[in-house]
Amino acid sequence: MSASEPISAQVRLPVNSHLIDHAGIIPSGDIPRFDQYMGWILRESGIDVRIVFLPSVSNKSIETQAVDLMSQLQIGKQTGQQRGILLLYDMKEQRLKVEVGYGLEEVFPDVFVNYLVQDHVKTFFASGDASLGLRLMLRLLQHRIREAVIGNDFDPRTISKVRELEYLSGGAGVNSVLALGTKDGSKPTAQPERNLAFPAGKSPASAYHTYLDWLAHWPMNLNAEFFTTESRQYLASLPSSPAYAEFILFGEYGKQFKVVERGDLALLYFTNTPFVSPHFFIKTNGEWHMDLMAEVRNTHEHSGGEYTWAYYGDQDKYTYAFSDLLVTLKGYRRIQDGDNRPLVIRGDR
Repeated sequence: MSASEPISAQVRLPVNSHLIDHAGIIPSGDIPRFDQYMGWILRESGIDVRIVFLPSVSNKSIETQAVDLMSQLQIGKQTGQQRGILLLYDMKEQRLKVEVGYGLEEVFPDVFVNYLVQDHVKTFFASGDASLGLRLMLRLLQHRIREAVIGNDFDPRTISKVRELEYLSGGAGVNSVLALGTKDGSKPTAQPERNLAFPAGKSPASAYHTYLDWLAHWPMNLNAEFFTTESRQYLASLPSSPAYAEFILFGEYGKQFKVVERGDLALLYFTNTPFVSPHFFIKTNGEWHMDLMAEVRNTHEHSGGEYTWAYYGDQDKYTYAFSDLLVTLKGYRRIQDGDNRPLVIRGDR
């Protein structure tokens, strides 16, 4: 294939597909689900997310190929506002290029794109589970899109919490060399000597800040004292990865919250993001512990609607203690004094 020959002459690149994998990275059975997920993002926000895995970009530079694919696939053309983003992976050279449409440079500033390339994408390629890594990356993209839709600017302090970040300049789009790795044995071994770094809290707020610090350290200490015993057992049963920890941190770090205490129980909820469910805390022997199992039992996530989570607790101690704070909005049970701004679903217009 010559440098001037379009890539579509070599491989079929259907214009309406959101995920095109000609490098065999994603199991074929998972591709329809990813295509559907990115279709939901498009209907929800009007932002066209595309991911293309190629064996090689041949004689073209990856930068030129990304620009050509933006045009060939008509990425972001449906809205007429260049509201599209392409993630192009070159298998042969092991490089990723993120190309951001002009209409989305404020939604996806370079510092955010660089985070995806340098941190999250490297993690998912090294994890040995490309489908899981891709799913987490799409959730990061969707979270950023949702924050932008309700008018929240990107806060680079989130990334600073994870690493020392070099801020980029020079326009939208970043590329980096990546390596496909093997499974890294991602469940960490607890390190008892680190327990003192993550003690139980003197208050629910201090326990929560310890939780944020805990998320930013890898491998995570599964015996951290600020968790309840049941929460530690639950964490030990889950597969763990730095990508997932960073995903949670990305959604919560720097967000404003309120804490309501009722005896030995506390509820922490967010007041400047409607996308994060509340946290639960219990005081034992004068110290506050985070109760992840209460969160699992009492809150559920949702997709495709005006709200991304709802409260489902019933006849448990937390629901009894905080029932007066609950309100039902459009069929979703939420915290009355929290951030309850609904998403505007563009597909409903």
